[in-house]
Amino acid sequence: MRTLVCFGDSNTWGYVPGSNGRRFPREVRWPVRLQHALGERWEVIAEGLSGRTAALDSPVAEGRSGLPYLVPCLHSHAPIDLLVIFLGTNDVGERFALPERDVARSVARLVKVACSSEAGPEAKAPAILVLCPPPFDGHQLGAHFAEVCGELGCELVDLDGVASYVELGDDIEHLDEAGHAAIAAAVEQRVRQLFP
Repeated sequence: MRTLVCFGDSNTWGYVPGSNGRRFPREVRWPVRLQHALGERWEVIAEGLSGRTAALDSPVAEGRSGLPYLVPCLHSHAPIDLLVIFLGTNDVGERFALPERDVARSVARLVKVACSSEAGPEAKAPAILVLCPPPFDGHQLGAHFAEVCGELGCELVDLDGVASYVELGDDIEHLDEAGHAAIAAAVEQRVRQLFP
């Protein structure tokens, strides 16, 4: 059996748009949908946390930076065949407002850490797939994510055109059920290409 870890924020956790903190049922969330699609040959582990950034500490909540948590997370689930990183939405959002290029560079830091983690099979690096958040609130991250993933030689799925965040009042950065389904399908397709 192979192991896949989904490392992300509230969209991996399953936050219901506009809900003030409610969570979709397990079967709606994209990591669980991915598990069902891939079947018994894979164990899909969801490591989503609302408010998680790639590398920034939150001024209002503990433990939201992905950077210091990534290595312990990987080793707790090792050996990992594939790490899927879906972060960047909170980094570019209103609270932190990082420039788009810096958001991509922050995610690149996570990729570099994972590559040196020895958390893959035979104490090597796991394969890495980065998901670029879809455009929202005028932010277009795709070109910057493509640049850093190209430099690092890791796989990328740009979610522009795959899924969209819904807009419900002030909430502009969460997936609905259709978005979760679309991401699961896109990741499944890439996983099958990487591990035929």
